[in-house]
Amino acid sequence: MKKIGIMLDDGFHDLELWIPYYRLKEENIDFDILAWNNREYKGQFGIDSITPTRLLSQDVSDYGLIYFPGAKSPINLLKKEATIDIIHDLSKNKTHMVTICHSPLLLSKAGLLKGKHVTGHPSIKNEIEMEGAIFEDSSVVKSSEFITSAKTHFQLAEFMPEFLKLCRSD
Repeated sequence: MKKIGIMLDDGFHDLELWIPYYRLKEENIDFDILAWNNREYKGQFGIDSITPTRLLSQDVSDYGLIYFPGAKSPINLLKKEATIDIIHDLSKNKTHMVTICHSPLLLSKAGLLKGKHVTGHPSIKNEIEMEGAIFEDSSVVKSSEFITSAKTHFQLAEFMPEFLKLCRSD
């Protein structure tokens, strides 16, 4: 089974964190919460806060899958330039990256989506297309490197089976 990380910052969509979080727990799948600082991070709606189990300043090259919750978390992660370096390194290591909502922006800013079919929140369509992505209005788009899910938590029912299948694979 892959080593799994959930990379986030303040402003994550609460349901896009907590539903996958508890589904992974229910499946007894180990994972880490990855963030830049050792402090509590709050979601967009303040449902609960979470503290990272591993800092992004540490080596994260051993992860086989990284999930990025959406909303404002991706924008906040991008405020730290080293986030793009980490995403580049993960890509070189063939790490699977899973996005939802606004988080395809992270892959787009890292230059990883050129020519790739992806989906995400409609408000980022133009931005990721300008980076060379092919935007699809679908609930879930899969490729060999990525799973992307559209809009927001409304697609979690279609997204979670694909996400969990990838988490369980070797």
